[in-house]
Amino acid sequence: MKTKIKICGLRTQEDIRIVNREKPDYAGFVFAPGKRQIDISQAKILKSFLEPEITAVGVFVNAPFEEVCAIADKNILDWIQLHGDEDETYIRHLRELTDKPVIKAIRVRNTKDIRKGDHLPCDYLLLDAYQKEQYGGSGHTFDWSMIPKMTKPFFLAGGISERNLEEAIQTYQPFALDVSSSVETAGKKDADKVKRIIELVRNRKEEEHE
Repeated sequence: MKTKIKICGLRTQEDIRIVNREKPDYAGFVFAPGKRQIDISQAKILKSFLEPEITAVGVFVNAPFEEVCAIADKNILDWIQLHGDEDETYIRHLRELTDKPVIKAIRVRNTKDIRKGDHLPCDYLLLDAYQKEQYGGSGHTFDWSMIPKMTKPFFLAGGISERNLEEAIQTYQPFALDVSSSVETAGKKDADKVKRIIELVRNRKEEEHE
């Protein structure tokens, strides 16, 4: 399997220039409250500069259906990521309103959390570290040994860096890696860090292809 990579938390046109140059598979725009939050008008501008082969993913936390669909329907987003407490009913309703692929994030405390998520009506899961009262973006890693055999493809998030990337891919074979804080310096996307981590994933892709 060729592991993909997502660079999340893009906020500026310089961030877009970086990812356009390095070509990750996915670019994440965060609409949830936090230090990486952007609004619809900012996202529209950023998406207009994003190379079309890079899939734009919108990250939401417990947002109203109408808000998510309004942004998706403006073609600002290609995929939707739900990173809050959204349940099966929420996901089914959302999928009635939009045909965009849906990623559901699971804040992992134990294997049971992951198994429960594997039965949700989403297209992909995203496994992230559980932090009380924090929905992602913590830069913390959870115990990956809790990951069971799954039916859904999954993104692996939470503290992914150059240091542990090889272990993540080799041992757990995620569909994609999701990185944000590990490719930042002083709270801003660092072009050199983005380049290095994407090169590492690409090198792994070449090995897997061979």
